[in-house]
Amino acid sequence: MPNNQNLTDKEIATALLNAHKLGAQALTTLMLESVNQSIRQDAMQVLNTTLQHQKQIFDYMNSKGYYQVEMAPSQEISKAQQQMQQQQ
Repeated sequence: MPNNQNLTDKEIATALLNAHKLGAQALTTLMLESVNQSIRQDAMQVLNTTLQHQKQIFDYMNSKGYYQVEMAPSQEISKAQQQMQQQQ
């Protein structure tokens, strides 16, 4: 294996995105399982920052064509919105 392997922007962005996804999962679990309100609030603040960073990374990747998503059909979006409204 060469010593001087350079990572591409796509590889770096993918690693960052995956790290933020994993961090968001861990913080969500911490919030759900913590009884200490102070810890919950701190975790929520860090989670919000993590989600903002994740969105920025995703937007960057999407703009470069590194992470393209297929748009859901409008019927599926309407169905999901109705289900969410029923749950509220």
